[in-house]
Amino acid sequence: MANESLVPRFGKIFITTLLLLVIGAGGLGYIFFFLEPRLGPRWLFFFFLTILSSGIALPLVYLVQRRIAKAYVPAGVIVREALLFAILIDIITWLQIGRILSNLIIFFLAAGLILIEYFLRLSEKAVFKPDEYIDE
Repeated sequence: MANESLVPRFGKIFITTLLLLVIGAGGLGYIFFFLEPRLGPRWLFFFFLTILSSGIALPLVYLVQRRIAKAYVPAGVIVREALLFAILIDIITWLQIGRILSNLIIFFLAAGLILIEYFLRLSEKAVFKPDEYIDE
């Protein structure tokens, strides 16, 4: 049990991270250098910002889960947590554009997304799996 990992292998996470970073950074670079700030490019900005920030968060989430996991963590959970971080970055950016962002708002948004993740993990634990309870 000591040598058995509770998270998937890092190879899959690494390839996904590189792909997300290249697409996100390339898209943001293209938007910054070649497009005028109109409505379409603004939505593309948030799209590529989501991709880039989830690519940045993916290895960090993997390392945190590798450190604190007590049960097996599927790759989908790691990707979902990185995407929730990307959504947090998008909301923070959107609020900063409107100049209404404060530290308290960041705290409550982060607490809300952590609470959502907690409830999702709790509901995943509560799913009945009939193969585990067969007594023969």
